[in-house]
Amino acid sequence: MAGISYKVNNKRGSFAVFSVMVFAAMLIMVGAAVKGAGWKAADSVSYTFGRLWGISILAEYDICLKERYGILGFWGNEASVAQKLDMYADYSFSEKDYIERSDAVCDLRGYGLDEPDNLMIQIKSIMLHGISPEKAHDRGETGREDRSVTSEWIIKGLPSYGRTEGSYLSGLISKLRSGMDLDEIGSGLALNRYIAAFFKDAADDKDLPETYFRNEVEYIISGQLDEKNAKEKTGNNIRTLRNALNLFYLYSCAPKREAVFTLAAALTPGPAVLLTQAALMEIWAFAEAENDMGLLYDNKTVPFIKKDSNWALSLENVFGTTDDDAKEKVTEAIGDPQKARQHEEGGYISPQVTEGAGYQDYLMVLLCGIGDDTKLYRIMDLIQINMKYVYRDDFLLKEYSGGLAYTMEINGKDYSYEEAYQKDDM
Repeated sequence: MAGISYKVNNKRGSFAVFSVMVFAAMLIMVGAAVKGAGWKAADSVSYTFGRLWGISILAEYDICLKERYGILGFWGNEASVAQKLDMYADYSFSEKDYIERSDAVCDLRGYGLDEPDNLMIQIKSIMLHGISPEKAHDRGETGREDRSVTSEWIIKGLPSYGRTEGSYLSGLISKLRSGMDLDEIGSGLALNRYIAAFFKDAADDKDLPETYFRNEVEYIISGQLDEKNAKEKTGNNIRTLRNALNLFYLYSCAPKREAVFTLAAALTPGPAVLLTQAALMEIWAFAEAENDMGLLYDNKTVPFIKKDSNWALSLENVFGTTDDDAKEKVTEAIGDPQKARQHEEGGYISPQVTEGAGYQDYLMVLLCGIGDDTKLYRIMDLIQINMKYVYRDDFLLKEYSGGLAYTMEINGKDYSYEEAYQKDDM
């Protein structure tokens, strides 16, 4: 009996030990399942809330910048933005004891609005979605002809400082001679149309809010931080363009070419007649270009390539009615071409038919002769100058970003995020 009792008790003991082992294993499995669910929940929460923090930063865009220029950008440096991310993370995880995290690390490199590629992405989106500029609520001051920027610290703080290139005209003239229209002349049409919509020019303030300069498009073309100089240099470029196109027309028009040759032969018979003819043609073409400028500044139109009905000035208009008048003009042209080009400002003669391109169209042509980066940097300049002038005097575009990248360690795992207003996928 004693042996039987011992065996029974031994079996009971073995069963108890087995039961404890099974129960412990079940507890371990349940714990692992709970822990796994916790990790999975933490992982899901981390990705979801992590993106939300970045989107919250983007939501802090500058309203004035958005309303005036359609540009989305938030202010801050990497340290201040990281502090905001930590604040959002603390709020999101305040009741989640199973989550432990490190401080956020923010990286704004490559997202600055003072970088041409980033600004270009937004401008393409603005034009694609038909966003228009804010209009003036009242007709305040729109810039004076005597305004300029001369302070060295302001000039050196402009985004374009030391970064822009010159423009070219010869290629534009060749394209216009071949009959190309504005859409065919150059690339960057979205950028040029943005400039035309969001910036004033000498002929049209476009009902835009107050700005420091009136001749803004002229600044983008010329790079001159002086109101008068910007208009003058841009006008000279249009005048040069028109002079070349007018000369092209004169040489292609047989009646006018023969009339000039007849006058040249009467003034300087012999071998010098061809030189005299060239001088007369140049004077006539430039005088017509000056007349064209009067038309354009008066919001009238001048076709790129003229026909007889679009030509305004006769030989008598330019050279007078006597041989002595013509001889004086020829002498000036041969001896001092710049002196021969002087003219009396104001007034113009209207051609028989007024048609073609207006002043803004000629500005668009000149914009096609400037590199996109140069245009973008000068756009940044105007934004910074105007925001300083009408918004806050410490405004610097380089302190604004169009996106951010950031990382955070959560429960020992690194999480990386990237958010931006616009992606480069257009």
